[in-house]
Amino acid sequence: MSKAIVLYNSRTGNTKQIAMKIAEGLGIECFDNKHIPDLENYELIVVGSWMMAGKISFAGTRMLRKITRKSKNEKKVALFFTSGTPDVIHPTTANTTNPRKTKDLMFEQMENIFHKNKKLTILPERCYSAGASRIFKNGKIIDGFGHPTEEELAQAQAFGKSLMKY
Repeated sequence: MSKAIVLYNSRTGNTKQIAMKIAEGLGIECFDNKHIPDLENYELIVVGSWMMAGKISFAGTRMLRKITRKSKNEKKVALFFTSGTPDVIHPTTANTTNPRKTKDLMFEQMENIFHKNKKLTILPERCYSAGASRIFKNGKIIDGFGHPTEEELAQAQAFGKSLMKY
């Protein structure tokens, strides 16, 4: 029985690169959201997606719900994501009494989906990286401006290695 698996949803390839480095750190396989194997063979699921406008992508949400439905036995879950602005106060919370960073909102959304299955234990370890930002220049969209960086890829690999204890 395999111990762990990395699952991801990626649009521009940034989340895929991070997922592959996490898998490399753990020495395991990595699958995209269209090729999720039978999860009963795994004890640890490392799962990630990209976000847009402060929300997990639609395909990412579907993937998390599918994992929640397919997990019948006790499993541990580690979360990661990519975002253009993970460390920035999200605009929807900026003028409230509780301003929150984008990364906090993203992890909360992911956790809320997984909390529907009491057999899934969400680990406190987290990984996130800057992803594609839609930057307009001369009316054209420029995606993924330099991300993930070598430092972000190294952090993703170290995150994978840190999960070996599970």
